[in-house]
Amino acid sequence: MRPAEDARLTLRHDEVNLARLNLVLAQNRTTLQEWEKEINLDALGTIKVQCKAARGSVVPHGIDNDILLGIVTAAVLQNTPVDGVIWVTVLELLQLSGVGVNSRAYQAVDESLERLRSSDFRIAECWYDQGQYQWRTVSFSIIYKHWAEDNTASPTSVGQWRAETKIGIRIDDELMQSIRKGYIRPLDIETLEKLKQPMARNLYRTLSILRTKDEMHYQVPLSAWAVHLGLHHMRADTIMRALHQAHQALIDTGYLKDVESTGRGLHRILTYVFAKDRHVETDPESLILLTARHISGPRALHLLQQYGVSRIVEATQAFDQLLMTEYAKKIRNKPGFLADLIENPEKYVAVLKGYAPLPKATPSLQGEPPRQDAPDELPTDSGGMVRSVLASLVTREKISTAEEAVVISMHAQGRVTPMEVTGLVTHARPAEVIGRWVVRAPA
Repeated sequence: MRPAEDARLTLRHDEVNLARLNLVLAQNRTTLQEWEKEINLDALGTIKVQCKAARGSVVPHGIDNDILLGIVTAAVLQNTPVDGVIWVTVLELLQLSGVGVNSRAYQAVDESLERLRSSDFRIAECWYDQGQYQWRTVSFSIIYKHWAEDNTASPTSVGQWRAETKIGIRIDDELMQSIRKGYIRPLDIETLEKLKQPMARNLYRTLSILRTKDEMHYQVPLSAWAVHLGLHHMRADTIMRALHQAHQALIDTGYLKDVESTGRGLHRILTYVFAKDRHVETDPESLILLTARHISGPRALHLLQQYGVSRIVEATQAFDQLLMTEYAKKIRNKPGFLADLIENPEKYVAVLKGYAPLPKATPSLQGEPPRQDAPDELPTDSGGMVRSVLASLVTREKISTAEEAVVISMHAQGRVTPMEVTGLVTHARPAEVIGRWVVRAPA
C-alpha cells in the first residue's frame, strides 16, 4: 500500500520503543544541544537515554515527533523494505505525520529530517528487542541517511522542497528491525487529528503507551514527567503553564476526563483521569501466531486490527491442519495463503471440509451461522492461542507431541505464561527450553 492511499487508513502506526522512551522533546522550540534522562515511569524498569545534536544544531523537538510518526507509518505501509529505505513525497510524509500542509511545512520537513539524522542517541538497557525478548543497549541516529529527488523543469525551483519532491529515507537498522518484527502499535487517528499542537500530540502518545491496560488513570511526579517530556531546567510553575494547553486539548477531545494535581513545586503529583477507553489494543500473542508463520510484523498487525483475534486463531488452526494433509503440496506461498485464508475464508470452505476437520465452532470458515443456543466456543482465550503455537512447532518438527502435551499441562497449571510459550517460536532449540521449564520449581 502506498502512502498516497492514506486517506483510506483509520490508524497511524507507532514503534513501541520510540513511544515509551520519548526521544523527541515535546516543546516547540529549544536551544538544547544535548540532554540526558534517567527516570522510572512504569513497571518495565528505568528509562536511561542520552541525546547529543551535531555541532551547530539542536536536538529533535516539537514537530520532529510528528515527522517520526509519519516515517514509521510509511515503513509499515511499505512493508518494511529490505534495504531500510522508504520513499515518499513531501506531501505524503506531511499527510502521514498529521501536519498541516503549507509552504512553510515543506521546509520544516527538511529541517526535521536533518535533526533526526544528525542527533545521536545512546539508550542504556531499555531498548526492547521483540525478537529476542530482551532489553538492550543501543546507540544510533534515528535516520541513517536521507536525500531528495526533484524533477522540476524550473531552474528557480531546484533545491526548493515542494509537495511533489520525492524523499528517500533510510531508517536506522535497529529501528527498522523492530518495526519489521511487529513491535508497533496503532494510534487513534480521530484523537490525533483533533490535537493541533506538537505538545498535545506528544502528550497523547506518551500517555497512551504508559497507561496500564484497563486502568482509567495514570499518576506521575511532576519532576519526572518534566524530564521525560523534555521540559528541562524549568520551574514548576513554568512547567505547569507549558502543560496546561495540552491538558485542555486532551480534555476537549474526550481522551481525558480531568487532570488532578496534589502537592507543591516539583514535588507535585499529576493524576491523569481518562474519559474512556479509546486506545486501540493489540494482542501480542495473536501477532506471534502470524509472525511465527512468516507473515511480516506490519502485515500481521494489519490483519489483527482488521479481522480480530477470533479470526486469527481459527484461521491459523485451520492452516496448520491443512499443512498435515495432501493439500499442503498445493500451497506454494504459505504466508500468502494464510493471509488469504484470514481475509477470504469463504473461498476455502470446501477445501477445509474435504481435507481436514475444522476447529470447533468456526462459523466464518464453515459458512454457517452460530447456534443461538450454544455459547461461542472459539478458542479466543490464552489456552487456545498456546495450543495453536504449539501445534505450529509440532508441524515444523521443532518439538514432539509429548513435549506439546507437557507444555499444555504446565500452562493449565499456571507454571508457564502464554508469552513464554509464544516466545518458543524465536528459539533455535525450543525443546531445550521446555526441558528447563520441567525441572524448575512450580510457580
